[in-house]
Amino acid sequence: MDRYTKTILTVIAVALVAIAAQNTITPAKARGDNCGSYMEPCFVKVLN
Repeated sequence: MDRYTKTILTVIAVALVAIAAQNTITPAKARGDNCGSYMEPCFVKVLN
């Protein structure tokens, strides 16, 4: 295989790993009680 083919296959492999890993990470959720106002910042907590 030439260098170009190896590079393309590596990029495809990295993209597939990223897609697979995306399904295992849970999204963070922000509080819904008046956060984001002038004196009340929003804090993000990762749920396990």
